Amino acid sequence: MLEAQHPKREIKEFPRLKVYYGFSKINKIQKREAIQITFENEQGAGSDTSRSGRQLRKIMDIVTERWQTQQEASDASMHNRVFTTYYVFLDDKKIGGSLKRALLANSEADKNHVSEKDRANIKERLECAYLASHIGYREPTEELELKFK
Repeated sequence: MLEAQHPKREIKEFPRLKVYYGFSKINKIQKREAIQITFENEQGAGSDTSRSGRQLRKIMDIVTERWQTQQEASDASMHNRVFTTYYVFLDDKKIGGSLKRALLANSEADKNHVSEKDRANIKERLECAYLASHIGYREPTEELELKFK
């Protein structure tokens, strides 16, 4: 009788969705250099054989990918798009053209869902890919501040 009144809750399995990390390709639409983080909202949307996966590769250079956590995957059911994309623009006022600051901002955004080891791995791969594509890149120098007493 109790089972009829209180049916067992089904444990809903979340689909295995990926997160893609890379750099946005500069074109007519995307004019600013940025680290691009793209979340799948539909299983298999980012595969090489799907149309949306081919479109994704047209707009970004994928450096690395990981599986979404259950909490991240549960958010996907509320979206009406195939992908959700976030950017860390390198010319942002807080970043100031610094790759290290951009990677730090990306790492801070992931700290609630990704382990420290995985964040370090993602940071290293993004840094290596950026430095390989930007041969003469140097970190911007800090401006001197005059402090008066």
